[in-house]
Amino acid sequence: MTMATPERQSVIEEIDVAVAEAIQACGGDVHETIASLIRAQRAMDEERDAKISAGYERRRLRDR
Repeated sequence: MTMATPERQSVIEEIDVAVAEAIQACGGDVHETIASLIRAQRAMDEERDAKISAGYERRRLRDR
């Protein structure tokens, strides 16, 4: 196993703390934590999609 750089280790630790906090916020229920994250991601996707102009979408589809 290779050792992570100090910067990478810091990121890993930050993520571990965020995971623990998310699970704690959902009362320790991992299933509810994952479901909440999925709902939040979908809401952000919908918000992003609503902000993208129809012209941009048409241009992007045309260029494929």
